[in-house]
Amino acid sequence: MTVRETVERTPLVDNHAHAVEPLAAETVESAFAQYFTEGNLADRDVRHTLNYRAALGVLAEQFDADPDDEEALLARRAAVDHEAYTRECIAATNTETILVDEGYPDRPVAEFRAEVDATVHPMLRLEPTIEELIAEHAEFEAFEHAFRERVAAALDGEYVSLKSIAAYRRGLNVGRRDRADARAAFGTVRGDWDGRIEHPRLLDHCLHEALDVAGDRGAPVQFHTGFGDPDAHPRFVDPTYLVECIEAHPETPIVMLHAGYPYVGQAGYVTATYPNVHLDLSLSIPFAQGGARRILRTAMEVAPTSKLLYGSDGFSTPELYVLAARRFRGALADTLEGLIDDGIITEGYAKTVARNVLRENAIELYRGRSPPRR
Repeated sequence: MTVRETVERTPLVDNHAHAVEPLAAETVESAFAQYFTEGNLADRDVRHTLNYRAALGVLAEQFDADPDDEEALLARRAAVDHEAYTRECIAATNTETILVDEGYPDRPVAEFRAEVDATVHPMLRLEPTIEELIAEHAEFEAFEHAFRERVAAALDGEYVSLKSIAAYRRGLNVGRRDRADARAAFGTVRGDWDGRIEHPRLLDHCLHEALDVAGDRGAPVQFHTGFGDPDAHPRFVDPTYLVECIEAHPETPIVMLHAGYPYVGQAGYVTATYPNVHLDLSLSIPFAQGGARRILRTAMEVAPTSKLLYGSDGFSTPELYVLAARRFRGALADTLEGLIDDGIITEGYAKTVARNVLRENAIELYRGRSPPRR
């Protein structure tokens, strides 16, 4: 079996994704394109991104139609049976396991699980949990205890990981633990609660608490890094801002998401420096359609390939799963073949890298959790 065949045939373990949701037929024509950008772009501009054009290509293959006939493709997309179409799309990617961040969209993981043949495991998003508990508790100590208990119960149950979107709320420059500051911040936040946690001192305290709980259980904590929704500051999503937090929790496996794009080199550097850090490559591939090979090659410059993880970050619409698998497999095969041609690695080792990045690294990371400390 060649390297390319190994890449194409290895079943995927998708270490970071979201549920797919039914799309209202009457809104597909106007809203479909927005699923293929992370920016706050005008619809006209979204339709001229390479990621959206690639999505039209997926539709054209699904419906055996002209990839340039956008109107006809969207009409066909609006008429699909949601469950059957979702199952068909994701089955075509040869994905055997999906780790789902339940924080978005607002759809129970159980519903998504029923629509795919892959095994689905949930991940707990921390910020909505914090927001829910702030609303329920008037005193800091009660809130703090409830938060730790909620996180512990999740990880002692079916949840395989935690996920933080601190980058969207206060940036990745997570401060040191300071309980007195956190208590004061809780009083300020609770007194004028608007439903969204952004206060850095309170959020930082909760993150440190969650990282402690996860570390006790050997459970990974995923952090959004790099580009994403418009409320993520373009500078403070640089993964190097997370270093102090990483150093404070050497016992906790930390996964930096999205290759830190566009800070891919920085993300690889951090991954190569800290033994508990792993690098997920989702979202950056496929969103940076033409840059997929560059992203993979940059990530591999110094980061151990044993710490790189496949992910789709597919959400809401199953075409994102298809785009991610297709672009990732193609770019990985090209990258590994290039490294062989350059005399850097052997063909045998390239096959090992392919299996590790697409599947084995995630299995070891997420199944390698130690028993909870009692």
